[in-house]
Amino acid sequence: MDLKPGGVWRFVQRDAGGNEYAFSGEYREIVAPERLAYTFEFEGMPGHVLLETATFEERGGKTKLTATDLFDTAQDRDGMLQAGMEEGANESYDRLAELLADLKQG
Repeated sequence: MDLKPGGVWRFVQRDAGGNEYAFSGEYREIVAPERLAYTFEFEGMPGHVLLETATFEERGGKTKLTATDLFDTAQDRDGMLQAGMEEGANESYDRLAELLADLKQG
């Protein structure tokens, strides 16, 4: 991750069966600590790039994250949903919550 406007990021997830799924993008806007905007592309389906904007809001000692995805077409949006994007995102957020809880305890 090269966290600066124009910087790129890439990560690879592995499932329980050892399958790998790679994602990448470019940071477009960074307003620390409240907003990130970046492109997002599943490398298994190149050419379908979305713009994700993540906002972070302090609420009573906790952080509320709101992520908004802008797709080029409704077809791209529907294809991502049919491919399991929503479940994958929820699983990633759950794993992040577990990691943060572990860090608090450790």
